[in-house]
Amino acid sequence: MVRIMAARRSWGETSRIRLFVMFLVVLLPPAATLIWLGFGLLERDRILQTQREIEIMEAAAEATTRSLAQSLVEVERWSATEPLPEGALGISVSSTDVRSYPAGRILWTPWRPPLPEYASQPFINTEKDEYQGNPESALRVYRELSRSTDSSVRAGALLRAARVESNQKKIDRALEDYRSLAAIRGIGVEGVPVDFSARKAICGVLSDSGRKQELHEQARKLETDFLARRWALDRFDWELAAKQIEQWTDRPLPISGDQKTLSSAAQWLWEKSRSEALPPSNRQSLFLDATPVTLLWHTETSQNQAPQLVAVLIPSALLQTWMKRATEAGLAKEARLTLLTSSGELLAGEQPYTNALRRNSVETGLPWVLALSATGSSSAAADFAARRRLLGAGLATIILLLGGSGYFLWRVIERELAVARLQTEFVAAVSHEFRTPLTSLSHVTELLEEDDGLPPGPEKERRKTFYAALGRNTKRLHRLVESLLDFSRMETARKPWNLQSIDPGALVARVASEFQKEVESRGVQIEFAQGQPGVLSLRADAAALGHALWNLLDNAVKYSPEPCAVHVSVGLHPHGIAISVRDEGMGIPAIERRDIFRKFVRGKKASQLGIKGTGLGLALVSHIVEAHGGAVELESEEGKGSTFRLVLPAA
Repeated sequence: MVRIMAARRSWGETSRIRLFVMFLVVLLPPAATLIWLGFGLLERDRILQTQREIEIMEAAAEATTRSLAQSLVEVERWSATEPLPEGALGISVSSTDVRSYPAGRILWTPWRPPLPEYASQPFINTEKDEYQGNPESALRVYRELSRSTDSSVRAGALLRAARVESNQKKIDRALEDYRSLAAIRGIGVEGVPVDFSARKAICGVLSDSGRKQELHEQARKLETDFLARRWALDRFDWELAAKQIEQWTDRPLPISGDQKTLSSAAQWLWEKSRSEALPPSNRQSLFLDATPVTLLWHTETSQNQAPQLVAVLIPSALLQTWMKRATEAGLAKEARLTLLTSSGELLAGEQPYTNALRRNSVETGLPWVLALSATGSSSAAADFAARRRLLGAGLATIILLLGGSGYFLWRVIERELAVARLQTEFVAAVSHEFRTPLTSLSHVTELLEEDDGLPPGPEKERRKTFYAALGRNTKRLHRLVESLLDFSRMETARKPWNLQSIDPGALVARVASEFQKEVESRGVQIEFAQGQPGVLSLRADAAALGHALWNLLDNAVKYSPEPCAVHVSVGLHPHGIAISVRDEGMGIPAIERRDIFRKFVRGKKASQLGIKGTGLGLALVSHIVEAHGGAVELESEEGKGSTFRLVLPAA
C-alpha cells in the first residue's frame, strides 16, 4: 500500500528563500562532512607526527647520552701527571697546596697561609706616647727599633714610623720607610705579607698626596707582581687588593673569566673536601660566580706524597664543543640540545621548549639534565606540512566544486521553476479563455437537445443522438477546463475552501448517482456501499471533495474494460473516515504508484494502450485531500484492479 501524505508543497509556490534553504540542506551536510573528515585526517596525521617526533627525540637522547658520556670518560682519565685534555682546566688540592693546570691560573689560595706576625709587644708603651700627643718621642723610639736585627721588630718599627710620618705630612720620609718595609720577607700583618701591605701603602700615600705619575708607576709594578702571584692571598684579601689596584691604575685587571672560575672552583673543592661534604657522584654541575661549570674529581694517592684531590673543570666553551659533537653524531637537524642543572638552570645551549624531552641525571648518569626540543625542520615535519597543504587544497577544491555545482544547479532549477510557473500560468490563461465559449456552447447544446422543430422521423432521432453526444463532450470539456483552473489556483495557493460539516455518505451517494448517469450508456455499473447513514461526519468543501471523487470514478472507468463495475464505499478508518473507490481494471505497477500523483504524469501502460488523459486527475485529488489534512492510500495489483482510498479526519 502506498500512502501519499498531505505534507508536500507544490513547486509553483516555492519561493527563493525555500529554494535557498533546500540547497543549504542538500549542500551543507556533505560539505560539513568533508570538512570534518579533513580535520580528522589532519588531527590523525598530527598525532602520528607527534609520535614520530617523540621517537626521534628518544633516539636522539640515546645517541646524545652516549656521546657526552664518552667525552666525560676521556676527561675523567686525566691525572695530574698527564697532559690535560684540550679546553679543560685542572686542579689539584692537597692539605698544603692548591695547583692549577695550566700552571699559575689560580688567582688566590683557598685559605690564608700562616705567617709570623710582626712584633707588637715592644711598642706598647711607645704607642701610648704616640696616641697621647707625643708623636715625636714615639718616632725616635720607632727609629731606634727599626735598626734591630730581628725582622719582626724591624717590620713593626718601620710600619709605625711610616704611619707617624704620614700623619705629619712627611711624605718622602713615610715613603722611604714603606720601601724599607717592602724589602722584608716572611712577616705578616694580620695574616697579610708585610711587603705586600707596604707596597699597597706606598700607592695609598702617593694617591692621597696627589702624585699621580709616581702612583701609576708604582701601581703597575704592584699589578705585575700581584698577577704573578708573588704573594699568597686568600679570596677576601685578593678581591680587596684587586679593587684598589684597578682604582690606582684606572683600568680593569687583565684576567680572564676562566681564571676567576678556576679559582672559585678551587675554593669550592677546598671547602667541600675539608668539611667532607663533596657529593658522592664525583660529578657536579654548578654555578660559580654566576658562571656555569662542570666539575669532575677523584682522589690520587702516590707512594711519596699525601693523597690529593684531582679535579677537572669543564668550562662552558668546552661543553658547547661536546654538545656540537653530540648533535652531529645523533641529532642532525631533528632536535636542539640544551644542558641544565638539576634545579633547571641553563648550563649550555638555548632555553628549551616547554614540551622538550628531558632526561635527568639518574636516567643518563651524566651530571646534567638533558633537554631535547624538536626544531620542526625534520623531513617528517616537512612531509606533514606538505600533506597538510595538499589536504587543505583538496578540501578547498571540493568545497569550491560543491559551491559552484550548487550555484549552477540553483540556476537550472530556478529556470525550470520559472518555466513551470509560465506553463501553469499559460494553462490557467488558456483554460480561462475557454470558459466563455464553452459556456455559450453549453447553452446552445441544451437548446438543441430540447427541441429542434423537426417533424418526427429518422432524421430527428439521428440529430438527437448527435446533440446528446455534443452535450456530453461539452460537459466533459467544461469539467476539464474547471479542473485546470482549480489546479492552477491550488498550486498558487489561491483556491478558496468552503469548509462545512457534511455527511460523507450523502455526498458520495450523490456523486456516484450523477456519475452513474454519465456512464450508464457504456454498461458501467457504480456499486455504492455505506454503513449507517448520518452517523459519519467530516468538515470539508463538498464541491471540491465531490470533484476529487468524480476524478477517481472517471479514472476507474477509464482504465477498466467495458462493461465493468466500480465499487464505492464510505466507512471508518484508523485515521478518520475513508472514501474508497475500487475498480477491476489493469492495475498499477509498483514502480509507478508514487509518480502518478504528480501533475502531467501518466502510467506507461496507459500511454501504450492510447487511453486518453491529461495526467492532472490524481494530482488534483492529492491537492484537495492535502487541503483537508488527509492522505490518499493506494492498493493495486496488476491485472486485478486498484483501490484508491481518501482518508480524511473525522469532524
